[in-house]
Amino acid sequence: MTLYSSAPAFRPFSDDKPTLLISWWITALCSVVIALRVAGRFVRVEKLFLEDKVTALALIPLFLRMALIHVVLVYGTNNVLLDGQQLFDTDISHRAIGSGLVLLTRLLYPAVLWALKVATLLFLERLVGSTGKRRYTWTLLFLRVFLAATFGAVVVSDLAECPGFQNYWTVTPDPGGRCRQGYGNLLTVAVCSALTDLMLVIFPITVVVSSRLPLGRKFMLSILFCLGLFTVIVSIYRAPQIVGEHGYQATRTMWASAEILVATIATNAQALGSFMRDTGVKKAKFTYDPDVNSAEARAAQRAARKDVWDDSDDGPAADHSESVEPSAKLRESNPSTIALSRTASQDSLIPRSRFALANGDVMKTTTIRVTVSAAAEADDRIGTLSRHGSVANRGPIERTVLASGRGTVRGTTVPLQSLGPLPSVEDSKR
Repeated sequence: MTLYSSAPAFRPFSDDKPTLLISWWITALCSVVIALRVAGRFVRVEKLFLEDKVTALALIPLFLRMALIHVVLVYGTNNVLLDGQQLFDTDISHRAIGSGLVLLTRLLYPAVLWALKVATLLFLERLVGSTGKRRYTWTLLFLRVFLAATFGAVVVSDLAECPGFQNYWTVTPDPGGRCRQGYGNLLTVAVCSALTDLMLVIFPITVVVSSRLPLGRKFMLSILFCLGLFTVIVSIYRAPQIVGEHGYQATRTMWASAEILVATIATNAQALGSFMRDTGVKKAKFTYDPDVNSAEARAAQRAARKDVWDDSDDGPAADHSESVEPSAKLRESNPSTIALSRTASQDSLIPRSRFALANGDVMKTTTIRVTVSAAAEADDRIGTLSRHGSVANRGPIERTVLASGRGTVRGTTVPLQSLGPLPSVEDSKR
């Protein structure tokens, strides 16, 4: 039994008009979903991740495909039974044009799907790639290569199926099923799309299950990633439906549009869900934080961003689910101490607004008291600062110095960052 069959019966354009309208509606809906993702990300983070840019680029083949499909459905193709139909030269010319444009739509349709798959893969790389685990790295590399190989197979199946390239748009005489039905491309797209979507579902679910996330969050993330299974179902189901209709173009267009809609929703559900739950990556809100550059703050930040996706303790990675304020955690652990940075100027610890005078002038210097703990190590001494005395004394006070607003000992060029042992004012002037 041969795969190819006779051409479907002739149908007027009025029968295909509902398919055209639904395809346009699906295209508009997919565009809205992608626009919501891109706009929401930019509002929350004020930048776009690479997967957001790739998703936005999918709009290009999406609209190009729809523009060509409009012409194809209006003009018709050569995959129709024309026996007994009165055809003029214009009708034959239109069907030849439509048959040629079908070749392009069969490339643009998988281009949209594979762009969404790449966006999903980039999201997974950003999610788990920073753990540094070898098995994750090799798996992600394999998925990249597999996506490229399958898309190449789709292109070859579209262009190499018909013997004699010009027969793709030949209307009369009948060029044969291999040139007008394109079942080779249909089955190749269905198999490759289903396999890639299945891999993009299984991989993140295994990562989520083996992570240290709470059980409820594991379940929610697994449900979101399982949305890709609906794309697998559509990919597998559409092929026999199209073959049953003898490859009729309107039926093929309808199922292709439905698969694009399902793939768009599945790909953007994770990002849109985080927007609705007010989770995910957010832009940092500015707060005055004097110890943001201190060694203790950096240690608290590294501890707060411990990777929750990693199922062992051999590689921290960025947690993209929450924003962290390391200084808040530092103040909670030791609220009476303000750690001084070894790299930042001491002047940055004082708000600039305090230097403003009533007449609008700015004071050149200010006086502060600095106390140094004698027990601090030479390379990482920590001081305590206040306006009118010690806020938290960590040890015996060695001496008191006057400081300028530039972070140096008043009247000298000795920086306050050299905290141990601090020279006296008299010694510094010599």
